[in-house]
Amino acid sequence: MNLLFICSRNQWRSPTAEAIFKSMSGIQVRSGGTENSARIRVSEKMVLWADLVFVMEKKHKTRLVEKFSSTATAQVRVTANFRNK
Repeated sequence: MNLLFICSRNQWRSPTAEAIFKSMSGIQVRSGGTENSARIRVSEKMVLWADLVFVMEKKHKTRLVEKFSSTATAQVRVTANFRNK
């Protein structure tokens, strides 16, 4: 299973989730960010690669839906609205 974790800048939240799941057998994990300043910017190719996409906030799902095709964003799930403070 391929999991993709998304936050704004791919600085703390999504890389942390990636690190947690990376050691699980049978799971491939990547992370990215929605902002232009993201360490790794999410691409449609990344979203299509994933079986499930987890976003940290509702706004991240909105950005993915606006930017990419509905096919690419069909598997997007909002985790629990984890906001940076």
